[in-house]
Amino acid sequence: MSKERFLWWFVFVILAGVLILSFLGLFSLATIIAVNPEAAAFSIGFAGFWLFANRLIFGYGILANSAKAFLDGKELDKEKIAQKTNQPIEKLEDIGIVSLFVMWKNSLEPFKYAYYLGFFLVFTIALLFEFNIISSITVAPIAKGLMFGSAIPTVIVWGLELTADCYLTKSLNKSAEDKQ
Repeated sequence: MSKERFLWWFVFVILAGVLILSFLGLFSLATIIAVNPEAAAFSIGFAGFWLFANRLIFGYGILANSAKAFLDGKELDKEKIAQKTNQPIEKLEDIGIVSLFVMWKNSLEPFKYAYYLGFFLVFTIALLFEFNIISSITVAPIAKGLMFGSAIPTVIVWGLELTADCYLTKSLNKSAEDKQ
């Protein structure tokens, strides 16, 4: 058998396998959704709010790591931190690292408030169904699953925000001590 023919069959078998696995995956997903819509709503809430929180999760996480590195006395790249502030870099040349951290945190604030508003709306809708203010036998469990799915990324964002705030406060204290 020639190399070309072998390669053709190899690619054909791989693509056919991927197609079959994709079909089985979609079939099993459709089965899970049909049998347990709460699990599907949980997955959709988790994935949707994770995508919505992605900038906050990585923003607060990297901010906390950078502030911790500053506290540990490691050398930081001021230009990379200045880029995270969403300000013109020319204005930021004379600003210290800790001030850049504060500006970086402030650049995440609008995203944080939009995210918490989205979670608050989903949470409120789930509570309205839970307390039977609005009643629907079919929609209530789905709203509850969506809320529980969205709660996981929300707790992660909240925890990373608190961690970043803690390290930022310690960095501000260290910077103030160094100036005295």
